[in-house]
Amino acid sequence: MLSELERDVLEAVLLGKRRVEEISKFCGIPELTVNEVLRRLVERGYITDEMIPTAKAYDELKWVNSSRPPSFYGENLKKFLKIVLDILIILAILHIVMILI
Repeated sequence: MLSELERDVLEAVLLGKRRVEEISKFCGIPELTVNEVLRRLVERGYITDEMIPTAKAYDELKWVNSSRPPSFYGENLKKFLKIVLDILIILAILHIVMILI
């Protein structure tokens, strides 16, 4: 489980911020705090020493990782497809009703 500071710093890294100054400015926290949080994130396996997010980081924040296929995120994909199918059925019913009127 990540603290709020850890989540903020990890999100900054996921968004491409690689320098401590950038992350500090993005998150609005002091550079010393950013350094400590980055150290903890590396120790816990969320980012590498080169500031590259790991799969664990994407999983924790529930971000879509381009290295994984859409089937990995099956729940969201199934829910999306169900909603699209429901909308298509409603549109078909409305179309039939409009023809009959």
